[in-house]
Amino acid sequence: MQKLNQKGTKYDALIFSMIALIASSILLGIVSASSEVQSVCSSKRLINNVPAIFVVGSVNFDVTVHTELPKSEETMRAYNSNIHRALGGKGANQAVGAKMSLLRPQDSVVYFVGKFGDDEEGKWLFNTLSEEYSVNLKHSESIRNVSSGTGFVLLSKEGIASSVVVPGANAEWEAKSALPNFFADVFSSSDISTEDRTCLANDETEYGDSISSTKTVLLLQREIPDAVSEAASKVFKEKGDLNPRIVLLDLGGSQSRVSDALFQSVDIISPNLSELETLVATSIPDDGVNRFNLENDDDAIRAAKGVLKSRGNGKQALLVTLGHRGSFYVTDKDEEFVFVKPVASLDPELVVDCTAAGDSFRSAFAVAVAEGDTITRAMEIASASGALAVQKMGAAPSLPNRVSIEEFLEKNGRLRTKVSSPLGDSFSNPKIDTIDRFACRLNSMKERKDLVPKVTKFDSKALLERYATIEGVSLVELNFPEHVTKSSLKNIAKIVERLNLKVSGLNVRFPKELFRNGAFTNPSEEVRKKAVQFLKDACEVALLLGDEVQRVVVWSQFDGYDYDGQVDFSESWMHLVSGYTAAVGDSKTCAKIRKISYEFKSTDALSRSSLIPNTFASLMLVDEVNLPNFGLTLDYAHVLTAAENPSQSATMAFMKGEKLFGVHLNDAVQSKLGAEDGLSFGSVNPRGAYEFIRVLRKFKYDGVIYFDTFPMNEDPVQECERNIKVVKNYWKMAEKDLGNVKLNEARREHDFLKIEDLSM
Repeated sequence: MQKLNQKGTKYDALIFSMIALIASSILLGIVSASSEVQSVCSSKRLINNVPAIFVVGSVNFDVTVHTELPKSEETMRAYNSNIHRALGGKGANQAVGAKMSLLRPQDSVVYFVGKFGDDEEGKWLFNTLSEEYSVNLKHSESIRNVSSGTGFVLLSKEGIASSVVVPGANAEWEAKSALPNFFADVFSSSDISTEDRTCLANDETEYGDSISSTKTVLLLQREIPDAVSEAASKVFKEKGDLNPRIVLLDLGGSQSRVSDALFQSVDIISPNLSELETLVATSIPDDGVNRFNLENDDDAIRAAKGVLKSRGNGKQALLVTLGHRGSFYVTDKDEEFVFVKPVASLDPELVVDCTAAGDSFRSAFAVAVAEGDTITRAMEIASASGALAVQKMGAAPSLPNRVSIEEFLEKNGRLRTKVSSPLGDSFSNPKIDTIDRFACRLNSMKERKDLVPKVTKFDSKALLERYATIEGVSLVELNFPEHVTKSSLKNIAKIVERLNLKVSGLNVRFPKELFRNGAFTNPSEEVRKKAVQFLKDACEVALLLGDEVQRVVVWSQFDGYDYDGQVDFSESWMHLVSGYTAAVGDSKTCAKIRKISYEFKSTDALSRSSLIPNTFASLMLVDEVNLPNFGLTLDYAHVLTAAENPSQSATMAFMKGEKLFGVHLNDAVQSKLGAEDGLSFGSVNPRGAYEFIRVLRKFKYDGVIYFDTFPMNEDPVQECERNIKVVKNYWKMAEKDLGNVKLNEARREHDFLKIEDLSM
């Protein structure tokens, strides 16, 4: 790497002149970086559809001074004599961020497309990108007799950055008419040819299964002319290759109105809060009705939807960063919405430099999407990347690698398993013809012993052996401690493996002998501590059962009361919140479980009224505990006996940041204090049951379907098989239903008669 002259005398003069430029409009050039990883493929498997990232944007030589933004005609002294010089520019930052964020950087390609000056700074920038960060620059060029782009950054004590950019070579793009031909060469199928593809060793790694769901992503910013980005986006979509193509436009770099052509040519538009304000002001007519307070999350979301409805073509999404409040992803469709809170609240003392936080966020998001992650998980990865970036000086030098990101996520309870299929990607809209992740209530196998005369004792082994005969079931959920404990773990695990089953979840049942007067709300502090430890023990067992166990379901059936005035509601509520926070947040046990969910039931034999009697109280508990792996499991019959509409309840849980972690399907007579009996799904309320499945299909639920039924006179094996057939049938119906334009229009009109004519 070529060393830069550290004296920097010519920059000293520029720094003093920079102050006068602060109020001027920010102009940024564009640069592009690309990384090519070559491998010898002897005895290795060639990967054809590697995740590829293209970045078209600016590259700058950043000069950072520690001082406050001066007022008009004010001269300020810097806090110290240090002048920090580094690689910068939004395009270069995002190319580096993408390369650093990759799960398998050796098996992926990152291209950067941009313009460099032919000065010493330009040579240093080029070498740094290509050599230090392994970014592919085959489509970038140096412009003769032109200086490199330069960014002057004023950095406050709080790490807040104000910048002035001299575009330099970034402004040297060819005429608009020549751009399509240029980008046709950049994005041609030969660009991701055999020479640029990579090889994967025969021994599969943890993330080896992510290859099949990869995408190609183009990252754009507004530090280059919109005409360049528009041409790049259109050609990128036209060329196509083996992978789906997605374009993300970062709105940073210009406050001018985004052209309609550019807006409609991209898939995801990503502003920060300030940029969203400008976008709203330039997109929605201010008639006195469309005024938004963007400091309010609900208003920010409404504003984003308003922008999409006003200027979109029905295919765009907005990815909005809200700083310390988190981020959200939204389309103009009500059901396509994700809100992700920050992975962690940073101590202000840890914030050093916010210069590239947004670039870090968006590049990490793009990479996660390219690798096949869901929108929610991509936003979590992006949040972690941004949080780490602000803790180091500089732009590109602050960008974290994927190992650091994953460690940060794990430390803060945002665990991942293998890269999942992109089932939740709103813009990919996958077709799901069937659903096949089913489990049935193991205890139902106790019924109709006359059908299995050879079995004399119904222990866990006997129940599992009968369970394994159910056609269409490969998963089983166990009760803790009824079916499995620490002491019986090894034996149960062997039985499950022998029967070709996998444990998908653990249902926690608090022993009546100890907790009949309450678990987390027990008047005894000692008993409450035992409840917390009991849940931790369950999580420990779940972890030992294997990687397939992704969820723990807690039915705190004894946290309730019989008579008015029997409990102090506020005190009991505080005990619930603190108990679940302590248990679920434990880093050694429960924090390692991907999904821990609360299952409410409005009444039970030992507590005629529950402290959490309905969906909305459950969501309030989830919100106050405020841990990313704590959500809700809805039992269909429990929802009915709480006098709720299960479809509405499920919708609310989905819209609360995708907090519906699981479902227990059954049926019941809707009666607050009546026996619900766990009837076969759809046997009492077929229309409501179908509507519930339609909601699951609409929100792309990809979890386990668990049948919590209590057959008495029926063969439990046949009953479970019947439940599976019903759900599969409803799932296929919902596929057609959701695509029925006339039916959807009737629903928007709230016209039941039209719906009745068109539906079931």
